[in-house]
Amino acid sequence: MNEMPEFEKQGESSEIHPSELDLHMVEHTPQVASWLRMRASQWLGNAQKEFNEAVFSRDGSDASLDRFADARSELDSAEAWALRVADFLMRPQ
Repeated sequence: MNEMPEFEKQGESSEIHPSELDLHMVEHTPQVASWLRMRASQWLGNAQKEFNEAVFSRDGSDASLDRFADARSELDSAEAWALRVADFLMRPQ
């Protein structure tokens, strides 16, 4: 892998969730490191935004509680993946 995963080059990134990327199969290059940091940041930012919106739109309804739970779960997943990316980036090249 020179710069980014092949699916990103083909414009399919919106179809593949970042957590589906096996970091054990990724070549550790400066370009890939930059790409992984960007993807982790995007996922974390989007998840945080959704979580904040869910927190402030809670009205006690089942739908708002479900939205809150889904947003919290997504944020937890994004944080866990960002930690795996950080661990990957700290490994010697």
